Amino acid sequence: MTDTSRPVSALTPDSASTPSTDSIALVFPGQGSQTPGMGRLVHANSEAARRTFEEASDLTGIDLASLCFDAEADDLASTENTQPAVLTTSVAFLRAMREKLNEVGGSVRPRLFGGHSLGLFSAAVATNAISFRDSLLIIMERSRLMGSFNADRPVGMAAIIGMDAEAVRQLCEDATLGEHDRVDVANHNEAQQTVISGDVSALERAMEGARALQGKAIRLKLKVSSHTPLHTAQAAEFAQVISEIPFADPDRPIVSNISAELLRTAAEVRAEFEAQLRSPVLWAENVRRMTREGVDTFIEVGPGHSLSRMVKRIAGEVVAVSLDDARDKPIPISVLPPRRTTP
Repeated sequence: MTDTSRPVSALTPDSASTPSTDSIALVFPGQGSQTPGMGRLVHANSEAARRTFEEASDLTGIDLASLCFDAEADDLASTENTQPAVLTTSVAFLRAMREKLNEVGGSVRPRLFGGHSLGLFSAAVATNAISFRDSLLIIMERSRLMGSFNADRPVGMAAIIGMDAEAVRQLCEDATLGEHDRVDVANHNEAQQTVISGDVSALERAMEGARALQGKAIRLKLKVSSHTPLHTAQAAEFAQVISEIPFADPDRPIVSNISAELLRTAAEVRAEFEAQLRSPVLWAENVRRMTREGVDTFIEVGPGHSLSRMVKRIAGEVVAVSLDDARDKPIPISVLPPRRTTP
């Protein structure tokens, strides 16, 4: 039986007649959040989620449900599979959340939307800046571009933990021997967690340098590099792809990965995606910007809980939950915190 007594939050963009917002941000994970079996539970409990997987499978020609639920980790880690799988799973959570909130009469007006790298495409869908169909089409092209680069040039990514961003930047500079043997900072995730990206030879030198300085270096299970000047040519090609895709002004602002500014127009969202492949993700600053805008509750919409855990470490006393942690019905909204009241 559905519990309608529990206070819940909702996921519906503001309308012109209801301009006020709640102190909530919805954030969407990116590549690296994938895990075998992801989305299985929400698929089993939501008709909206099942329709989302079917829609995505019909459009891409990939059985997304089988890929997400049954594939081995290595197959799921292939960027051509990971990107549509994570996007589809995130949108399935999004639609399931709306569906279940509607069933229990819940409502909320998110103040901001955010996403980590690939997750910004899910945020764009959530704010009606782009259709789910078009997001899948451009993600398939994005993954093709990234995968083809990796096929021609051995690259990878690694997390450096226990060192500040400037120290990691210096490690990358020291490890870079030339334009075809370079590594750069890709993600500023937390004060003591930075992701680096680049040619495998330079990446391994930077990892060795981090360990020599008592830092922790972890090679990520991603078969790509991203968010560095290595991808200037791919970013230009991707810009051509999205130039023909219709964008709309988002219903609520999206926080830019690149600048932490608020994206309010179709042109700004398009420009963000044009530059994303070659620009670092400022995730820690994204979270701080959201809190400065009055956000005190973060809801992670998609597979895993990496973003909600990072948010807690970055922003201290905020509330941060992941829909993927829902195990009690109604799934996925049983994890939502009670609505906060303001005087």
